[in-house]
Amino acid sequence: MAMTITTLRNTNQETVIHFASTLVESGTITIADLTATASQARNSDAPVVDIVKWTISGELTSSVTITRNSKLVIAGAPENAPYMENNAWGIPLNIENTSNIVINNLVEKAVTGIIVLRKQAGWSTKFEPATFGSYDDPTQVGS
Repeated sequence: MAMTITTLRNTNQETVIHFASTLVESGTITIADLTATASQARNSDAPVVDIVKWTISGELTSSVTITRNSKLVIAGAPENAPYMENNAWGIPLNIENTSNIVINNLVEKAVTGIIVLRKQAGWSTKFEPATFGSYDDPTQVGS
């Protein structure tokens, strides 16, 4: 059985993922699939995604690890509800940031968490600049 992974928000620069599990199981966040379909497209660059915030909670004696390319990135005892806002500390979690994210529930206990991801490369935002009048036209003096 696979862990439940739900995308809560997906914008041009940021994706918020919720995960939940009650069994010994894992789930994978495929970073190439994090496209915000209405306003973004994949480009030819390899996708690069940093973890910028995370929190995990769970029952007593639960255990969760998060790995990228088989390298341990986060390990926690969810009963203590660990939380980190990496950007506030100026430390984006960019270890193996071109690899998918695998979340492992190591004990048959209920765990849940949220991971906030920042897209660094691999997507192009679709936008259409508009000029409405001379005051909005950057080629005009005084706009």
